[in-house]
Amino acid sequence: MAADQIYVGRADAVDLEIDGETVIDLNEALSAAATDATEITILGGYYQAEWLVQLFRNLPARRRRACKVRIAVGSDATVSLPRTFREMQDVRSELRRLGYRDIEVAVVGRSPVHFHTKLFRFLRTTRPSWYVGSANPGSERHELMIRVAGRHPGLSSYVDAVFAVAHSVEHGFPERQSATTIREFLLDGVLCHRPPAQQLFTFDAYRLSPEDRRRIDTRLGEGSGVIHASPRTEGFGFGLRSALALPADEDADGDGVETRTRFRSLGMDTLFGLWMPRLYAEEAKDSVRQREDVRRSRLASIGSALNAEGGQDRVLAAFHAYVASMDRYLGDLGIDARPVRDRDAAFSRFVTSRRRSLSDPAFQQRHARLMTFAPMFDVWQDPDVAKKFEASFFEDLAWRSSPSATRRPRIVKSIIDGMDEDAIWQTSEELQDAFAARLASDPWSDDDWE
Repeated sequence: MAADQIYVGRADAVDLEIDGETVIDLNEALSAAATDATEITILGGYYQAEWLVQLFRNLPARRRRACKVRIAVGSDATVSLPRTFREMQDVRSELRRLGYRDIEVAVVGRSPVHFHTKLFRFLRTTRPSWYVGSANPGSERHELMIRVAGRHPGLSSYVDAVFAVAHSVEHGFPERQSATTIREFLLDGVLCHRPPAQQLFTFDAYRLSPEDRRRIDTRLGEGSGVIHASPRTEGFGFGLRSALALPADEDADGDGVETRTRFRSLGMDTLFGLWMPRLYAEEAKDSVRQREDVRRSRLASIGSALNAEGGQDRVLAAFHAYVASMDRYLGDLGIDARPVRDRDAAFSRFVTSRRRSLSDPAFQQRHARLMTFAPMFDVWQDPDVAKKFEASFFEDLAWRSSPSATRRPRIVKSIIDGMDEDAIWQTSEELQDAFAARLASDPWSDDDWE
């Protein structure tokens, strides 16, 4: 039965020492238990898919075919059931690829409440060991579990009951459920972020004070005569694209303005940035994919030109011509030309870095992004933060749906038009209560989005 040991994850959270006798590292114990098991059963309210797969790698390959696997996990919201199914189907496929054959993977629905159990069972022929406590599969938090050795009819019956009601991932995806609460409504969304533009192609060769820049700004309309520099967009830095006789990325700023404006109409500003409904996010991804491909192609062409025969020599000659013209221009303005420290060495490092990075497909893809999309996470595990997040959503909604608004964005129109006709609100809190009542009486489905 229960031994004297305790099994702890992240023991450092309470300054507890892992002594290997009475206090044992939880992850090490689970990994060791998997190395010679003939059956492994895992129940978790939440899960980390990569961790699950990694645990099953501990069993030697020659023994995996004969090892029985049973995994059941919960889903944090009805609207996320399809995603949970997909992820657990991927886990099952990966276990089959590793050599396991007797595999049962299932998902426990949220009705009537969220499945929250944490249990690991390792059978060695006829000797079972149970780990029961607070740790979900793959948890990186501070956790505590105890080990029960030997048969346990109560736990065995409980595990059988779980799998009796769980939905096997072999039977396809469940139908997407409509949102009945604000939490479910917001979980069925995506967070969006526009990465800031980085100065990839400009080298600042001079140290200019605020006063220097003020004097330069007063003369911009007269023309500078500085070659390979764009005063308005590059601040008189050396332009790599100009040196390679490549066109400037003229529509980059236009892309940014258009993207921000259009996406703003599809989402709500929140504590965590722009929140967008899943359906709108899919539409937004399609709209930026082609433009991102064009931007990626431009980055690749710059890398190719820089790495072509004579490319680096051409850039170096252009840089020397730029320095000469910049020195003349600053002198005409009565500004002391002060180069950055070790300018030639710094410029050499700049060119070397760009030659390498602009030839890397991963770098090209990362810097071609117009938007980054990520599924909404379960902030409701922290009630205080969740309350602030919900408040920020409805504050933006209330402001953008006010009678003084000249035009209602698409997302605002969908939500407000979907409210009960007799719903009345004056504040964002009242709007939030009215929308919660709408969800409770009439769950929100994909058809409600315009």
